[in-house]
Amino acid sequence: MTVTTGTPWAALTGILSALAVLAVPVGLVLVIVGLVQFFRPAETPPGPEEILKSRYAGGEISLSEYEEMLRTIRGDGP
Repeated sequence: MTVTTGTPWAALTGILSALAVLAVPVGLVLVIVGLVQFFRPAETPPGPEEILKSRYAGGEISLSEYEEMLRTIRGDGP
C-alpha cells in the first residue's frame, strides 16, 4: 500500500507558512522591546559630589581630604 502526501513543494509551503505565522508575533515583541528601551530615560552618572561622598563613606579618603576636595569642587578654593 502506497500513501501519497503531495509534492515536496507542499511540505515546503507548510513550513514557510508556519514560520511566517511565528515571525509576526516575534517581530512585534522585538519592536515593542526596542521602543521601550529607546524611550526609557537614561540613568545619569553620579556627579563629583556624589563620587566624593561615596569615597569618604567607603574609607578611601579622610575627613580632611573630603572637606578639601569638596571646597575645590564647589569653587571655594583650596
